[in-house]
Amino acid sequence: MRWNGPAELGWESDAMMNEPSPAGRERAIQFLSREIPPEILANVRMLVQNKQTPWHHASHFGFGLQVRNVLRGAGCKWSDAYLDDHWHELVEGAARVEER
Repeated sequence: MRWNGPAELGWESDAMMNEPSPAGRERAIQFLSREIPPEILANVRMLVQNKQTPWHHASHFGFGLQVRNVLRGAGCKWSDAYLDDHWHELVEGAARVEER
């Protein structure tokens, strides 16, 4: 994955945030839909549609941390706890964007 720098997302503040705004989540989803390769998003869609629950547990320490690091590199100030608990929801949102 690549990223285009901190100005890309327009994060709400420089402080660590425990709960981002709905608009901030949507910006992150849109960003990830551009950053994550289409074949990975297609695989996520398939896992979700086939109810491979919880698909993200086995991917947390690899893919999940990579997602968190890409968001951090783009200026994300959300707390580690929030990103650890919600990264997969952001990726699933990105997969839905890519599907359209």
